[in-house]
Amino acid sequence: MKFTIKQLEIFVTIANHEHMSQAAEQLHLTQSACSMSLSTLENQLNGPLFIRHGKKLLLNERGKVLLPKALNILGQLQEIEATMTEGKQKVLTAEITIGASSTIGNYVLPAIIGTFITEHPQVKIKLQVGNTEQIIQNLLKFTIDVGMIEGTCHAPDIDVVPWCEDELILIAAPSHPLSKKKNILRTDLYQAKWVLREQGSGTREKFEEVMQGQAQPFLELGNTEAIKQAVQSGLGISCVSKLTVIDNLKAKKIVELKVPFLNLTRQFYILFHKQKFKTTALKKLIKEFTPIVL
Repeated sequence: MKFTIKQLEIFVTIANHEHMSQAAEQLHLTQSACSMSLSTLENQLNGPLFIRHGKKLLLNERGKVLLPKALNILGQLQEIEATMTEGKQKVLTAEITIGASSTIGNYVLPAIIGTFITEHPQVKIKLQVGNTEQIIQNLLKFTIDVGMIEGTCHAPDIDVVPWCEDELILIAAPSHPLSKKKNILRTDLYQAKWVLREQGSGTREKFEEVMQGQAQPFLELGNTEAIKQAVQSGLGISCVSKLTVIDNLKAKKIVELKVPFLNLTRQFYILFHKQKFKTTALKKLIKEFTPIVL
């Protein structure tokens, strides 16, 4: 059996995009060249690797088995190349794709990534921001190298490593009735109009945990910036990470509602797929912001 590294690269790219044309565009190849390469690989492996639905290509069971193995082969080859280059030029080279839920991706990682690429300018980092459930699914599909979330993950194929703690707070407009109340009760919160993140968000998950299902959203929004604008406009109150509203609190556009009876501390987590090869560059990046040993 003789298949090439290029065939594996084309296979992985098609699996990531689920479209032949998009894979060809990324690889700067013609669609026919990609199709021929895939057909040759499938013939060499004695069967199809995708289920074809019109123009969409979805991995079948054989393809799902091959994908992590192909990724590991490509990752180890990149590691060899990077090691040899580093040995000659003392330069770390790699491409890393990070998936992060919105609070981490928008408010925590940019400064860390900026520092890292300043020290290692030959490392290319892509950051994908989504909610916790989206990040977990992308990691399971091998479209990202590492995930960072603020919710929980129970997928058996993923290693979950605690990272650091985050504080959630309740916020309201200064003119909101609860902003003027000295002792806020649980019944006040149950009766309030809530502006919340969508289902699948780590913040929403923690909110529902502490509120025990007793508070329902008046309005659901897909990002924290929209939530802050809605709260400032007096549409309702919300629960957000304190990291995301520091400037708004200082500017007194919103106020924090004091609710000492609620435990609003949560954990940030780093996720790794158990079958995904960890490059030297990825390990160095992770050690920039966590003491864990890989």
